[in-house]
Amino acid sequence: MIRIVATLAVLLGGTTLATAQDIQAEIEAFTEADGFERLDLDLIEKVLLDQFFDVGEIAPGGSIGPIEKALIVATAEIPSVRTRTALSYGEIVTEEDGAVSFIEVRHYNLGPAIRADLIEAYGEGDVADEEAFGMGDHMAWRFVFQPLMGNSAALIDVSNKVIPEKSAAKHDCDGRPCLDYGPSLDEMADWEPMTDIALPDWEPLYPQSEGGLATPAFAVSQLAVVGFWANAEGGDYQWTGSEPSEAEADAAPFRFISIDRNLGNEDAIDTVWREVAPIGYEGGEVLFRRAEVGGQVSWMQAWDTP
Repeated sequence: MIRIVATLAVLLGGTTLATAQDIQAEIEAFTEADGFERLDLDLIEKVLLDQFFDVGEIAPGGSIGPIEKALIVATAEIPSVRTRTALSYGEIVTEEDGAVSFIEVRHYNLGPAIRADLIEAYGEGDVADEEAFGMGDHMAWRFVFQPLMGNSAALIDVSNKVIPEKSAAKHDCDGRPCLDYGPSLDEMADWEPMTDIALPDWEPLYPQSEGGLATPAFAVSQLAVVGFWANAEGGDYQWTGSEPSEAEADAAPFRFISIDRNLGNEDAIDTVWREVAPIGYEGGEVLFRRAEVGGQVSWMQAWDTP
């Protein structure tokens, strides 16, 4: 608690004390709600540092955005690669110090469900063991980040909790039951192909691939560049965030990311970024999708008009 207050004093140096206290109260309500347990910041920062390639810099990982950092931590802490991830993002913007980011990541291990169905269909003798399908609990994480001294997203607070199986079975992941690996992201919107995508290459800041597929964080970073929430011109990646939108009166989520990883017969990672009420599209939604199957990437987009 002392460290968080001290950090906020630096971050919010240009704001009034009442504003700093209000934001601190919002952070505590977010990270301590619903059975979440706050974690040691130093331990979580070590998880991040172990993934960063630029550890010799003054601010390692300084150009990486808050969503990627949240996904790096959540992905590192679950062994399974057969997962469904639901991420929600809200922020409080202060005039002097930028956006305080409030991120929840719900990470579901679908390996056991896939294995159970295969056993029912083919018998246990013809199905690999549990470890091959992926181990680990369903987990929920809450992160708070804010820009600080050359760091686009300094970690301010973090908590997590195990999601019990019975609770997970009732959860919704952007219109799909979180534990039902059957419904795909095809059904999420009326997708239109994006045939003119030519992303720049940039110097890797953390592992961009695992098992021949993009890591969740890297898939999201590419979507961020497509949607102009990040810039990578000139070979250097930089999270830029976005202008405040109609949805940002408080820390209520307005940005949602869905990720399905290795839930079918082929190695695949399917990622959707859904933005509610972006500037110039108030009252509606815009969606970008990156679908990678066997190393081949397809890009799609959709709109939900007011």
